[in-house]
Amino acid sequence: MAPKVDLSGIGRALSFKDADRVAGYLFLALLLASVVAAVAVAAFTDHSSFEVFPVLTLPFTAVGLLSYLYRRQWIPFIIVAVICIVLYVLHPIAGMVAVFLLVCTRGVAVMTSIVQKRTFPTVVDIVGRSGLTGKRSVTEHLAQFVFGIPSNIDTRVIRVESSVRRKGLPWSDFIGTLRIALVPCLLMWAGLFTLLIFHFSVGEAYTSVFTIVVYIAMFSLPWLILRSLDVRVGTEGGGMPVYEGLLGTCTRMSVALFVMLIVSAAALYTGVQTFWYIVASAAMTVGVVGVSAAFYLLEYERETVDSVLSDEMVRGCVVERKSGAGEGPEDDIPGTPGRGRESPVPDQKY
Repeated sequence: MAPKVDLSGIGRALSFKDADRVAGYLFLALLLASVVAAVAVAAFTDHSSFEVFPVLTLPFTAVGLLSYLYRRQWIPFIIVAVICIVLYVLHPIAGMVAVFLLVCTRGVAVMTSIVQKRTFPTVVDIVGRSGLTGKRSVTEHLAQFVFGIPSNIDTRVIRVESSVRRKGLPWSDFIGTLRIALVPCLLMWAGLFTLLIFHFSVGEAYTSVFTIVVYIAMFSLPWLILRSLDVRVGTEGGGMPVYEGLLGTCTRMSVALFVMLIVSAAALYTGVQTFWYIVASAAMTVGVVGVSAAFYLLEYERETVDSVLSDEMVRGCVVERKSGAGEGPEDDIPGTPGRGRESPVPDQKY
């Protein structure tokens, strides 16, 4: 009699990959379909583009529902469905808000995990090349600016934590994500004043704010992987935290954009009601980003980190954090190449 082979672990691993693939293709297909539908409805009916704008959240809604079903979370799924239906019956706007907070946010968390798995090794590679002297690409210059990496830091030396350690809810990570979200929020608020010049009512613009906030959350969350793995560059003081550099860049940009918002508000003032909608959109941003981050950190972070660490290049940067870590010589750092900064090599590992 042939011995039994337990393939359950392989099945689970494959199912996660398959689920990511299905969710990714579903998201892209529905995004394309929703864009086409929104354009068609706005062009061939009496509905304005602002009225049909919320249809662009359909991809996140579908992925969020798929996540509940795939993970067989039947009781939470039923509870969420009942809450959304009841609130919609009471008031359609209340039902829409419930869908955004309980379904779309989960879709954002799923897509955040997928984006991180796909892009993190590439980001590490670009950051590693951003500090090299000589001819650099636009993306490498952009990485140095976005992550606020000083020119005197040797970016070839990259450290990545091998594990995630959480003690309760990481409030600092929530705040950091909101700091990143503030940049597109300020652009959105400045746009509200501009749109009113073309005689769009604030009420019409308000329906679009829901949709924009979901995409702002999608923009803000993927950067959390840099914090989860405590990615650092350089050798001095244990290396520069890349995530902190990103937050610093976002803070500087937010100051400049806030000045632009004040100028726009002074030049295009259309009434105090606009400010109330800005306050409402800020509250929506906090809610959507916060709930999306909670879904991601509680259900997807560990799985995402494990997947990212399976990449060969990322494994070469892993360092076990110990007391006094980061104080040794450069040769003790995993992935440190023995070449000058002026001689990048195409297949160089960091």
